[in-house]
Amino acid sequence: MQLTLFTDYALRTLVYLALQEPDRLATITEVAETFQISRNHVVKIVHQLGVKGYVETVRGKHGGIRLARPSEAISLKDVVSDMENLTCLMDCKREACLLTSGCRFQGILRKALRAFLTVLDEFTLADLVKDEQRLCGLLSLPIPTRHQD
Repeated sequence: MQLTLFTDYALRTLVYLALQEPDRLATITEVAETFQISRNHVVKIVHQLGVKGYVETVRGKHGGIRLARPSEAISLKDVVSDMENLTCLMDCKREACLLTSGCRFQGILRKALRAFLTVLDEFTLADLVKDEQRLCGLLSLPIPTRHQD
């Protein structure tokens, strides 16, 4: 299974926001420039993350985006499930497969997907940013004061 770029960029955006000072508002432009992603693409990603309740958006001259809840409360399973279309990994009807009525592969794929999501459910956004100093260094970000020694 391969995640879409949309989900990849959504996770990167959440990581970026998790590495900010708790109440700091980041901008879509910052995220786009940091990861070299089209600003328009980040707008769509942030909109979807906002609709799903992962980010809070503040409008206006001094507006921006930040996590809507603590990183410990953001399940990787939920993010991936909300960003991906995981209902059907293979569309047998669209492909007009002659084996459809006797094939067991869809059931196997559903079981594999459940296992995949079960593993993701063990982790949160906080797990992705545990090595905060290293990640901030890689992204040329200041280390948030809440964790400086």
